[in-house]
Amino acid sequence: MAVRPRSKSFGDSLVQGHRRKVSVDTASTKSGGSSGSGGSNGNKDHRSEQKRRARSNSYYRDRSNSHHRRPQSKKDLWKGALEVDIGQGVTVQMIGLDSANRTVYARIDPSCSATPETLASTPLSKVIEVMVDESHRRLAHQILEKKLHVEVDSFPNAEELLRLGSVWLLNETAYASGDSAHARRLSMKDAEDHPEWKDMTLRVHYMPDRFHVAHEYDWSKCSRGLLLNESTVTVGGTKAIVPFGLMPDSKDGVIVYEDKETGFAILNKPGGMPSHSTMSNHAEDVSSMFGAALKQRAGDDSKGHFLSFPIRIEPEMNGLMLASTKKEFCSYMTRQLNQTSAPNKENDPANAENPANNCANKKSPNLAGVTKTYRCLVCIKNPDDIDRVEQLVGQTIEHYVNVQLPAPKKFLSHKTKPNQDLCLLRIVGMGGNSNNLRAACVSSQFNDSSDATLAHRLWGPTALHPAESIGVKFVLQLDVELLTSRPHQLRGQLAAMGLPLVGDKIYGGGSCEMRAHRHMWHRMAVQVCHMSFALPRWEENEDGKHMLVPSGEKKVVSNLNKAWWTSYLDDYERFTVGKNTPTTLAAKSGQGMKAGCAAYLMLTRLAT
Repeated sequence: MAVRPRSKSFGDSLVQGHRRKVSVDTASTKSGGSSGSGGSNGNKDHRSEQKRRARSNSYYRDRSNSHHRRPQSKKDLWKGALEVDIGQGVTVQMIGLDSANRTVYARIDPSCSATPETLASTPLSKVIEVMVDESHRRLAHQILEKKLHVEVDSFPNAEELLRLGSVWLLNETAYASGDSAHARRLSMKDAEDHPEWKDMTLRVHYMPDRFHVAHEYDWSKCSRGLLLNESTVTVGGTKAIVPFGLMPDSKDGVIVYEDKETGFAILNKPGGMPSHSTMSNHAEDVSSMFGAALKQRAGDDSKGHFLSFPIRIEPEMNGLMLASTKKEFCSYMTRQLNQTSAPNKENDPANAENPANNCANKKSPNLAGVTKTYRCLVCIKNPDDIDRVEQLVGQTIEHYVNVQLPAPKKFLSHKTKPNQDLCLLRIVGMGGNSNNLRAACVSSQFNDSSDATLAHRLWGPTALHPAESIGVKFVLQLDVELLTSRPHQLRGQLAAMGLPLVGDKIYGGGSCEMRAHRHMWHRMAVQVCHMSFALPRWEENEDGKHMLVPSGEKKVVSNLNKAWWTSYLDDYERFTVGKNTPTTLAAKSGQGMKAGCAAYLMLTRLAT
């Protein structure tokens, strides 16, 4: 094995070419985005794809070498690469072993002494194993030196990386020039392939994103909450029944309702996992897990399988999510969502001559035929905020944000620049499930047998005072409707109001740790608890094709009655009612609001 100083040029060169491609495509979409609603939506999807590709640059960007010049030859690109002889004259070159994003590039040295026959018989798996072994050897040394936390599967082998979709095969010349179509994600079936190694490069994310919560559920079964009255679904006013064949077994299911004839399913998405695959993980996302379950169920009839998500939610969120299993239903929901009267220059209060006279316009943006409600547990730092929030119930809250800026995004109460978009939300409810709990003190115990507090249950037991470190004294449950759809809108608007979500680290809500089966992931206290849309029915159009149309006033209505933190608040309420009843009743009139945690521990909604 020959070792030379590591070169950073190849990864940077890929980024340069990729950036140029993104900028050209983005400009072209802007120039052709006004040809009608269909073209506009297509361009919007295209721009979203370009933004996703641009974000993916972070996987192989080397910020420490931002002033380099583009190399003139492939030889310069790989100058200084680590070289490993794997036998029969085959030499593997690797760069990026010490990168912060845990991504390594490798190829077979074109100048090695191996015969063409030997190169043609060298499988992908052999090169991947060399890359992974060397990467993990170096990483283990760093972990021992820095005493970093290590998950049980922090060192996936080549087979596991292929299963996760963490390995990509690149055409070096095409990809360096910005043509991402020549980047192909590999899978297990490609392990023993023998590519033409000339001009081919492997990219391995040897420490891929992991979403272990995906394996805690059976994606082919119904949610257990349907049997426990923790979730309900009505279709056209009739309560849906759980099919016997979809009853959950040892693991809880995710299906809340499924209509095979119409082609849709409502899922209870777990928090802490994305809807679609990431650059380094193509297996532990909603699309992959539910798609695999549908494919297994279909058996030999799985060809042409369709799955899409007309309404998506952020990876950190959990709750109701709509999946389309037929193209006709996807088109139907697209038409429903396109009826949204989104804010524009005409009904934006910031652009009106008299904003005070445009209050009615604040209620106009909504999803025609589609509604969603979010259940949130927010942080309260100042006790006076509880009264302030209660006065906001039923009102529409307005902010402005530049969606092009990275997270955490800054949400402002007034429009200060033309490129800021209007954000509207409405608080529709406040309090716990029993309607008795107004706010809960996070430093209070929830039973007599432990010193653990409500904060330990919410944020995790590892920290001594998890809530005090971020200045949180109380938590408050809210039900919120979004009247506009902006990235990070719910999280950002609540944070701008001084009410960050519990577990929303980047917006000031701390980090909630969840541990199971020797794994740890983070969760956020927000749930899509209600969703409704017009029930579709089949109809033949003028061309003789069948399409879905709304069936009058009938709706599909789904509700979740329990969030992951609900049992914590229920235990807290049972424990504190008996111990603080006199204080609670005295405090309901609003007196003694600043008398400390015990005085406002629980404020009932008894009639005055």
